[in-house]
Amino acid sequence: MHNPDLNSLDAHPAPETASSEHFYAALFDISQLLVRSLDPPALYHAVIEVLEHRIGALWVMVGEVDRGSGWFRRIAPAHIAPGVADIYPEHMPFSVARPAFWQGMPQLENDIRHTPGLEMFRPAYIRHGIASVVALPIMKFGEVCAGLVIRSSHPGYFSPRMIELLQQAAASIGLGLEVHEQRSLLLQSVQEEACQRRALRLLSEMVKVVTHSPDEQTLLTDAGRVMRRTGGYQAARIALLEGDDRQTLRLHVQGGAADDSGQEALLHLDDVAHADDAAVIATLTGRPQLRHPRPSALADWPFAGDSPGPRALLALPLLIEGLVAGVFVIAAAEADAFVPIEVQIFSEMAVELGLGIQMQRARAARLAAEQDLRFNLQHFQTVLSNQYSGVLVMSEDNRVKFVNEAFCELFGLPEAPSELENLSSDTIYERLKPTLEDPDREWQRVQDILARNEPVRGDEVAIKGGRTFLRDFIPITIDGVPRGRLWHQRDVTEQKLHEVRVEQLAFYDVVTGLPNRRLLFDLLEQARLQTTRQHSLLAVGVLDLDRFKSVNDTIGHGGGDHVLTEASARILGMLREADVLARFGGDEFALVIPGLDSREQLDVISRCILQALRAPFNLMGEQLYLSASIGWTLFPLDASDAEGLVRHADLAMYAAKEEGKDRGLLYQPAMELEQLRLQAMRERIAQALQQSRLQLLFQPIVYIDGLPGLNGVAGMEALLRLDDTGQELIEPGKFMHVLDDPQLARPIGRYVLDEALKCCQSWMRAGVSIPVSINISTRHLLHPAFFTDIDAVLETYPDVMDVGFGIEVTETGPSMDHARAKTVIEECRRRGIRVGLDDFGTGSASLSHIQQLDIEHIKLDQSFVRDILSDERNMAIAAGVITTARMLAKTVIAEGVETAEQGDLLASLGCHQLQGFSISRPMPAATVPEWVACWVPPVSWGNLVNERQSLLASQPYGG
Repeated sequence: MHNPDLNSLDAHPAPETASSEHFYAALFDISQLLVRSLDPPALYHAVIEVLEHRIGALWVMVGEVDRGSGWFRRIAPAHIAPGVADIYPEHMPFSVARPAFWQGMPQLENDIRHTPGLEMFRPAYIRHGIASVVALPIMKFGEVCAGLVIRSSHPGYFSPRMIELLQQAAASIGLGLEVHEQRSLLLQSVQEEACQRRALRLLSEMVKVVTHSPDEQTLLTDAGRVMRRTGGYQAARIALLEGDDRQTLRLHVQGGAADDSGQEALLHLDDVAHADDAAVIATLTGRPQLRHPRPSALADWPFAGDSPGPRALLALPLLIEGLVAGVFVIAAAEADAFVPIEVQIFSEMAVELGLGIQMQRARAARLAAEQDLRFNLQHFQTVLSNQYSGVLVMSEDNRVKFVNEAFCELFGLPEAPSELENLSSDTIYERLKPTLEDPDREWQRVQDILARNEPVRGDEVAIKGGRTFLRDFIPITIDGVPRGRLWHQRDVTEQKLHEVRVEQLAFYDVVTGLPNRRLLFDLLEQARLQTTRQHSLLAVGVLDLDRFKSVNDTIGHGGGDHVLTEASARILGMLREADVLARFGGDEFALVIPGLDSREQLDVISRCILQALRAPFNLMGEQLYLSASIGWTLFPLDASDAEGLVRHADLAMYAAKEEGKDRGLLYQPAMELEQLRLQAMRERIAQALQQSRLQLLFQPIVYIDGLPGLNGVAGMEALLRLDDTGQELIEPGKFMHVLDDPQLARPIGRYVLDEALKCCQSWMRAGVSIPVSINISTRHLLHPAFFTDIDAVLETYPDVMDVGFGIEVTETGPSMDHARAKTVIEECRRRGIRVGLDDFGTGSASLSHIQQLDIEHIKLDQSFVRDILSDERNMAIAAGVITTARMLAKTVIAEGVETAEQGDLLASLGCHQLQGFSISRPMPAATVPEWVACWVPPVSWGNLVNERQSLLASQPYGG
């Protein structure tokens, strides 16, 4: 039968296809939606709005794949206008999608009237005038998760270009879904990690409670307090089983919102009303129980009276020797409070608490047994008069019942023991008073002991003449009836003196008398606890005397000990009584300064200490000048333990030394990261040295007024590189600290010497006789075996001395040990080795070093050359250095010349030798001969030379 609706579709003119600009605008809008990381339904709705608004898409729908049911489930639009529900079905079977759709290909139906398999939709499509449909799979992590469906009233509406752009839109949606899922997983992971950290922190606190609690009730109370204060849970209850049948739970601890609500203290496990309570099930089964009460339901015991009621309950059985002894119930206000990892960790916490209860009960039983035994033996022990310790037994009516000979001798009593019997306690005390250091204090102490009537052991009594007695007090009870009291005294004076001597050796430094490292950490731990209670700041510092080694070398270790003693006295003069100064060893000290309010206070203290140490030290008629470097860290801003605080302060001290010494620095986390980086680089260099992965490159130094080729080249500088990546060489700037390492400085130096001289000799044999210069680290230069290394390498490559070679030391070299450096440099010059001062102007050297040291040349640091054209100050510094050096007959080599203009300016200032990228980048040794043969100076240099010669010729007497 002919259908007029179908004929009417053919009569409609084809709509105008959306322009590329509209499609790209749609794609841009969709990309903006991805940035917002919307939930999938919101993303679908927003994409539909974009497609309808930007390209005029009609009847757009997104259905998600429900693989369990085998249906597409419509997600967007969520709400359907009246009259169009038949083209927005709630569900569609998977059969409407072709196999290619599941492989990520779009499914296009240009003529819905003749498409098999879609008959179920045909009436609705005809009624709404839909002629063509395209379904685009939305892929998430490589799998179809949804379909984007767009309908049109005209066949052929979906061009290949449109399909391609719609595929991009579908791909963007899939990307958004992937990002949203990854973000959700990340948030879930972060939340679970936070829960785990909190649970582990609670476990740690619970272990501390178990370890330090003095009795069972304190243990239980503190356990509930930890869950409330540290864990932040709504409430915590601990109930223990009691009774012969162990069928009754008694509430021992209640902490939380309902502390004063008066919950029932007892619960019988067979109470039908509470048969389903988490606490009851956990007690009966011995397994943790997690429950989520409904808001309207009656809360589990023992939270029935809490308001508001908990949303989540975790009941943990407490086991003692494998049997359930009680239950620990934790309540939370959030329904999702207890994740699986928390349940697991809290179960371990319950195990620890059960062990703690078991230990406390065992301890209480042991103490009770010991007390019973001691009490049973007291009466017999009192009659043993031939003891070295003094024994005094008093009756209940405060009369002397027994006293032995040793007691009379200890207190110098002239009476025989029998003469003291039946005297009152007041009378016997009057006889003892002359021997006591503080009789009134001791009398009050005795009254306090009697008032408590509890055993006392090891109570110290100060006796005149510096003696010390230890006093024990034991109430005597026979068959539960008080029978008197026993006082036991012994002289421990020698023992105390010995303990003091041992403690002095164990905890104090022999030279300065200060606390040593061992005692420091005990005092520091105490200070940390006190700081936490007082909510103040605790400063921990490490101080090191600068250049102290030279003091020992100059005046000997005896003089060095004198300096250390005076230095410690000066520092103590700046501190308060509560502050701690300790000696770590050598010239290193540690400081612990509690009770600070601000960092500014610490800055003042640090400056005062440094100023005190700058004053001269008078020793053997001479004055020594020292300084110090101090590193600080502040607790609890730095929440590390005692060892971590000292380590961080030590890192800050080394950073202060790196910045020039005689200063204090506060620890920053970046210092530790830098230390790890430096250590990692040290290991890389050590491995590279063993595996021959260090290389030398050579950069030429040329004369400004020289000739092309060999005669214009002053020499080659050997530059060290690290090759451990297989891609590009690493420059020394990234491992400079390793070059002065105590273990690696000499091996690296020997490698550079051997490799550089080997290359130099190979050039000579190739007909290119140019000298080579080598950078020598300070530590290698001052090493006792430095000249042994020089002699060994010259013996291997003897031809090198025909052209000579030079060494370059940095400015920090002479400042490290000026006298030693001067001697070494003079010996180098005597042997014909040229010596230069590298990186001049950046270190601690001054122009006086040029005069004092027997050097041939100085290297003007590239930091002055880099901006010499634009910075008048750099040009002035360069001109001053060049002029001064020339007046002292020293050659100046400008390094870092990167442009011809820089070279021209330096030449005009009188600098005769240049080095830098504008001349040549560092090159392998094999290319040096060819480069030397092809070297041609810039034409501008020749012009400058001619101008300078003309100027000199025009001056009177030839300049």
